[in-house]
Amino acid sequence: MLILKPEYFAKLIVGAIYSDPHWLEQAKTEMCELNWNIQRQSEEFAFDQTEYYAAEMGSNLKRCFLSVEGLMTLESAFNWKLKLVEIEKRLSKSGKRRINLDPGYLDLHRVVLLSGKEGAQKIYLRNGVWADLVLLKDKGGYRDLPWTFPDLRNGRYNDFFMQVRAELKAEKNLSNSTMNTK
Repeated sequence: MLILKPEYFAKLIVGAIYSDPHWLEQAKTEMCELNWNIQRQSEEFAFDQTEYYAAEMGSNLKRCFLSVEGLMTLESAFNWKLKLVEIEKRLSKSGKRRINLDPGYLDLHRVVLLSGKEGAQKIYLRNGVWADLVLLKDKGGYRDLPWTFPDLRNGRYNDFFMQVRAELKAEKNLSNSTMNTK
């Protein structure tokens, strides 16, 4: 007999692409206003393996990932994308984004990013938001998939994802022990 769990929790992560770190700081401030307190920030790397955003956002782009404190329910994950699109719009100038913010989640098995773009490997959630499985947890780290973004494929963010995964495990254990004492 199948027993459905009412909710599934994971760590909210945000991939940020920008040329000026000022816009990252502005976005982080706005995320805090959503009660999304930044727990960890990855190292910043050049986002130079595609020119996809260059026309809109300029050259010398960088990417980093952020994790948000606490566990988030995946029941309304599509809302994360909608909220970050609003932040992108507020920080835009003349209709051009200064920062691209892609939320997603990390659980014990995978890294998933949320997108407003359809793709053959993406699963539709709702309200124009798609889930894109980009990495799978493997022994010792993460393994890419044929459609994984090139800058994620080379493993440069794996240490960050492993640290966030360790925090997820600790937070889940704390949550379970708190529930068991009630």
